[in-house]
Amino acid sequence: MSDLPNYPTTVKRTGREVAVTLEARVDADRERVFDFVAAEGVLPEVLTGYTRFLPAVVGTSSNTGPWDTPGSSRTVHLKDGSTAREEVTAYDRPAYFAYKTSDYTFALRHIATGATGQWWFTPEGPATQVRWTYTFKGKGWLRARVLTVFARRLWSGYMAVCLANTQRHFLRGGAP
Repeated sequence: MSDLPNYPTTVKRTGREVAVTLEARVDADRERVFDFVAAEGVLPEVLTGYTRFLPAVVGTSSNTGPWDTPGSSRTVHLKDGSTAREEVTAYDRPAYFAYKTSDYTFALRHIATGATGQWWFTPEGPATQVRWTYTFKGKGWLRARVLTVFARRLWSGYMAVCLANTQRHFLRGGAP
């Protein structure tokens, strides 16, 4: 996966929490970038997998409400048949979008109880600066250490794939 851009990345562990932050510039206005990233059906287009350990998202099901409404949730399906639960926690168009994930049926269930994802969108002229933080909650102090290695070596790559796919979407014209 060496063809990925080298995004500014930080990984920080505080107690049982492990936060990964990536930043990227997207060549489109803030509203369009927000609408794309926070769209209900975007996951299969941007979360296309990273290494054999983090498979692509293939779809979602069991939506409980409109995806622009905090409290709405869904099941996310991965290519290997595993799932996770996702719930919108904040939707402040076009500046901020947040969600939480839990109920993993894949290996992550052994080291994390859940995670939160947060996206900030800042206008920079005709472009948008995107900052994405994904914060895992480890199952205890020792597992949080394992989670830190996982976040640094694998999850940051998964996030980088998503940001690169988002940038490519707008380079291709940003059509829905």
